[in-house]
Amino acid sequence: MKQTRLGPVVATLNLKGGVGKTTVSAHVFRVVWEIFRIPTLLIDFDPQFNLTQTLFRRARYEKAQKAERTVMAVMEPSPPLKSLFSVNTSGSPPPEPVDVSTRLWRGQEHNDLRVLPGDFRLVKYSLMDDHSQLDKVEARFLAFINKCRQGGRVTVIDCNPSSSFLTLCALRACTHLLVPVRPDRYSILGVELLDQFLNEIPTVEPKPKKLILLNGVPRQHYDRSVEDELRSHPSFGPVTLSQRLHQSAKLQAKPDYAGFATDKPGPYKNVLKSEIRAIAEEVGKMLGFTS
Repeated sequence: MKQTRLGPVVATLNLKGGVGKTTVSAHVFRVVWEIFRIPTLLIDFDPQFNLTQTLFRRARYEKAQKAERTVMAVMEPSPPLKSLFSVNTSGSPPPEPVDVSTRLWRGQEHNDLRVLPGDFRLVKYSLMDDHSQLDKVEARFLAFINKCRQGGRVTVIDCNPSSSFLTLCALRACTHLLVPVRPDRYSILGVELLDQFLNEIPTVEPKPKKLILLNGVPRQHYDRSVEDELRSHPSFGPVTLSQRLHQSAKLQAKPDYAGFATDKPGPYKNVLKSEIRAIAEEVGKMLGFTS
């Protein structure tokens, strides 16, 4: 019997906030999709749903939410219970990825780039302590991720910056961990804490492969001391990407713009595109893709 090729699952995570997880999830993996032409699904797994706000205008999001085409349809059968302290555990299987996600770009032979919008209602899982219910939610999520992996699809989970139930779900689901790090010492502390957190969770096996990306690097007057410390670190240095993502006004969220940063008109667009492409090529190769 021919075995089904399983795609990688990349969780974008750092326990420190403000390091650019959403920037990397959206803009780098859009270009990974462009280069390698592998079906790709971006999952907004943060209750603040920054990834969704980056890519969707409000009317488009409200349409998806009304149709129950958000991440909540993955966590619980529709309709999810309105209570903040209980979940719908009917036991029905999770939906198919194409039935709850939105296509952003069409590719050949179903190699589409899609996004699964976030949902503020995810916050309820951080308020609950009934593990019998949460275990069923996690099992449904993991079953959905297994569906996502079929046919070699790349699945990207944009995580929230905390050690929560959602974080554990993402860690148990992912094959790779992409950790954005800004060149300041507090970001490195976040990586160290994440590494300790991951190593001390016995239920996360096998451990995901780590990739570290320096993000928000100044273009001028840059103090390399933190980067040098990171690259010389015995554990983190070997998994830190050679490419870096520099500071760019185009990567900042704007209330009047929804979409990918490299599609914005204006100066320095080609510089940013070239930089993100170099990162995407390196990430793709580390995931085992060939262009």
